[in-house]
Amino acid sequence: MKRYLFLLLALLALVPEIGYAQEPKKKVAVYLTETDVNSSYKKVIASKMVEKITQSAAYTAVERTADFLEALKKSHIYDVSGEVRDSQIAKIGQQLGVKFVAVVDVSEIPDFDQVYVDARLINVETSEIVATASAYDTIESMNQLIGIAEKVSNGLTGGGSNNYNNSSAPASSGGAPTETFTVNGVSFEMVRVDGGTFMMGSYTGTSYEQPVHSETVATFYIGKTEVTQALWGAVMGSNPSHFRGANLPVENVSWNDCMEFCERLSRITGKNFRLPTEAEWEYAAIGGNKSRGYTYSGSNNLQSVGWYSDNSGSCTHTVGSKLDNELGLYDMSGNVLEWTSDLWSSNYNSYRNGGSSGSCRVRRGGSYYNLATSCRSARRDFIPPSCRYDDLGFRLAL
Repeated sequence: MKRYLFLLLALLALVPEIGYAQEPKKKVAVYLTETDVNSSYKKVIASKMVEKITQSAAYTAVERTADFLEALKKSHIYDVSGEVRDSQIAKIGQQLGVKFVAVVDVSEIPDFDQVYVDARLINVETSEIVATASAYDTIESMNQLIGIAEKVSNGLTGGGSNNYNNSSAPASSGGAPTETFTVNGVSFEMVRVDGGTFMMGSYTGTSYEQPVHSETVATFYIGKTEVTQALWGAVMGSNPSHFRGANLPVENVSWNDCMEFCERLSRITGKNFRLPTEAEWEYAAIGGNKSRGYTYSGSNNLQSVGWYSDNSGSCTHTVGSKLDNELGLYDMSGNVLEWTSDLWSSNYNSYRNGGSSGSCRVRRGGSYYNLATSCRSARRDFIPPSCRYDDLGFRLAL
């Protein structure tokens, strides 16, 4: 009996220490961006996210959308460009006395009754993104809308997967079949893109992206990620990159270098690897026949899908470390620019008439160095085929 009493007293003595060791919950401000979505949907998502985040072990949440919108609309940068930097959001979060801000982008496709939510959790002290989450579903009942909010909340707070789709919806890879190849111990995946017709170009971009026109591509395969330094080394036995890391995209490679790489890889595998055409590249970037019409590849929120000037820290990042697009393709907006096979044409009228007689080649996708506007799926520019830069790499096609 005395022994049990002694154990009980010992446990009671530990209680104050246990209570002292528990850290207070970190406060999160939930901010729903200003998008043209059913207001009742936004209210449900906001309230459910506040509830679920507060139920987590480490966070408590409060919705402050109105405060953020009021503060942002006073910003000259916001009024002119429509782009909101995470540093601006973090500064407002500090003023509101929170440790983190959950930035939530809600989009809707009414014709299909589908709602998509992209979210990111920002540390207000560092302006860094500490978590991202994405979810979508066909909304036939309020429970499905609540389910989206719960899954996104769990993804942000560590309570579940960062990517969720309803069982009746396509998987994270968009359901697109893949084929895996291995070269000297290095494996890489190619994603099948079913052919189709799409509107190529942009009504709001530069003259290079106009006129918007109908373009048809046949079925092809494209790299799930940009070619990594590991794969380049396995094929070429070298590494020309400025930023070093096996799973970082290879860069500092010219168009001519890429052509040699494709030739060597084709000999090794017996397949006809090549660079994608400009039309193939844009069709894949917008999601092929699964496209949801996003500005960037996979989202209207570039923070969730791409490394660019606002979040990259002026360097490349591990391929596939952001969210994928509708086909399961990564980093088609940001990280490194990507060579295509096509000769440059100054607009799509000359493009359809055989392109330029010059030697410059088209590059796509934007990079860690670029502003958001240069990471749009429709954005295009050109460069001589002999040039090498530390923000320029490529993606394979087959």
